Amino acid sequence: MKLRFARKLSLLVLATYLVWTLAACGTAISGSGSDDCCEQETDDCCNVDLSDDCCDDGNGNAALAEHAGTADVNYAELSDEELEALYRAEPAAGRTIHIGYSGGLCQAAIPVAQHYGFFEEEGLTTELVSSDDARDALAAGKIDTSAGMIAQWLTSVQNGVDIRFTLGLHTGCAAAVVLPDSGYDGFEKGMKIGFVGAFGGVYHNIALRFVAHDGFSSDDFTWLGFDQSAILLALQEGEVDAIVVSEQLSQQWVDDGDVKTIRSLTTDDDFKNEACCVLGISGTFLEENPVTSYKITRAVYRASLWIAESEENRLEAAKMMVENGYVSGTPEYSFKLLNYYRFGLTPVETAKSLYDSVDEYIQLGILSQDTDPEKFKEQIYYAYDFGDL
Repeated sequence: MKLRFARKLSLLVLATYLVWTLAACGTAISGSGSDDCCEQETDDCCNVDLSDDCCDDGNGNAALAEHAGTADVNYAELSDEELEALYRAEPAAGRTIHIGYSGGLCQAAIPVAQHYGFFEEEGLTTELVSSDDARDALAAGKIDTSAGMIAQWLTSVQNGVDIRFTLGLHTGCAAAVVLPDSGYDGFEKGMKIGFVGAFGGVYHNIALRFVAHDGFSSDDFTWLGFDQSAILLALQEGEVDAIVVSEQLSQQWVDDGDVKTIRSLTTDDDFKNEACCVLGISGTFLEENPVTSYKITRAVYRASLWIAESEENRLEAAKMMVENGYVSGTPEYSFKLLNYYRFGLTPVETAKSLYDSVDEYIQLGILSQDTDPEKFKEQIYYAYDFGDL
């Protein structure tokens, strides 16, 4: 099979320019840092709006990040026959692909891809497997792929779990909230902050980023972890002053008047264009089956684009997921949350989200201070070109 080296080279040249542009802005965790790039008219390109022409390649999909692993062949340029021939030569061809799914709206693109035939259109036979801990299931070979939160999976990779990320699913999905009459409109030194789960887990890591972006140190607060079922009561009874939880929980509490939001991954300017959740594929599986992995990723990406396309699609998806038991609750609330997040993130946005998180996690001590950021970035992200999707 003829390799498309010229095309790949042009993509990498473009990507080098992109990453140089992004790197020029740096990561100012406290929000107090800036340099000339972010003060010019191209501020949006350097900072948050990666859909701007100055950062994009025209269709939003072809620009691959410099640090990412990439396939030797640009599969988007192959004919259907060429792609199928490569796929049929892989060990996973024809067998059932096991996809972990835990029942959250954050993973909505997976049941959408399953229910509406996006996997089938790629020639894949897929099965959704209930998996509360996708990391362990991937490590044990019980599933081939799943979606999870960057805030948890980066530390998992450093701890030896073999995962490669191929797609950002959507923005948003966590918030810090306080009681409406608490007098707090943001974080204040000395607050007791509660979070769902354990120290070093998803919501603790997100909370650390929240306070760091506001110019605080983690030592400025008292930190307490809670079970999800107990955390709202802990806030109401004064055990903590603020809590950091999934917005699938907090938005309902906001609607009910129980809490108010002081920080949000979904709506705050410094987080609203970041991928919250990513598609993770077993590193061994991807290495042995790069075309199958491409097909899986493209199916989920097409499902994400379909969700992003219209409110009509999001309403249909919400109804489908509730009716088929993919999520609990009502179609109306699921629809509201699907409208809240932004789906269909480009590879460029995925790369920036992962790389910014790596840099900040090292600074905050969430990742080891000895971590080589460039090697780690190359290790975690495998970028596919989706052509004109």
